[in-house]
Amino acid sequence: MAAVVLFSFQCASTSKSKTPALSNLTPEDLQARVARNFEKLKSFEGKARVIIELPGSGSQGFSEIYITLPDSVYLKTEAILGIDIGALFLDQRYFVAYAPRENVLYYGETAQLNLREFLQIELNTEELFEALTGLIQVPVHSESTLSYADGKYVLSAPIDNGEIKYWIDPQKFLVTKSQIIEDGKVVMSKEMQRFRQTQGLELPQIIRVTRPQARERITVYYTSQTINRAILPERFKLRYAQNARRVYWGDLEHPRVERELIK
Repeated sequence: MAAVVLFSFQCASTSKSKTPALSNLTPEDLQARVARNFEKLKSFEGKARVIIELPGSGSQGFSEIYITLPDSVYLKTEAILGIDIGALFLDQRYFVAYAPRENVLYYGETAQLNLREFLQIELNTEELFEALTGLIQVPVHSESTLSYADGKYVLSAPIDNGEIKYWIDPQKFLVTKSQIIEDGKVVMSKEMQRFRQTQGLELPQIIRVTRPQARERITVYYTSQTINRAILPERFKLRYAQNARRVYWGDLEHPRVERELIK
């Protein structure tokens, strides 16, 4: 795994004057400032090179990504060896995924979806959104603490068995890194790099999600990004072989989506 390098822009003789006065900023203030950038995103289209690294193996290829907020995500992959899906659609209620090599169309409840089955890396749906956009919301807790290190605000909040930390740019209020730490070990790290402004919205061109204990990492390098342009409904329609086998993925006893949703 590549080492994480944090850059500091102050030298020893001036660091004191460059350090912000934290007494003038609360975790809630920081949360609100970060949310301003996130709230500008209504829709997203992108093309990216995706690299997935796993113990003893790796794969890479190109993907097309379409997102409409609040909840619809469409991911189309091309020639990513080792990845079982050619396309994945999901929203808050249901998902559809097509595995072309198997010629199987999976569909069912998003709550039952295990993305590892398709992407070979452990991510939940919120983490998938963050891996595709690089935009991270900053929750606050009554015990959240705020500090300043390596030229960034560092917001920390307790979680079960550990803490979650966010590194935030003090000028643009962008989350550039986050870590989930459990029992003293980093179990997940997210890094966002090369932010570019489009229509007043700052988006990273490189997004890296790492699970160091599992030695897993997914890196997304964007070659193009378009925001807040109406996306035609056809973009979210999966294309699959008509003779594909349909497999329902969910609660067979009490399904929350129509079993005949996919014809």
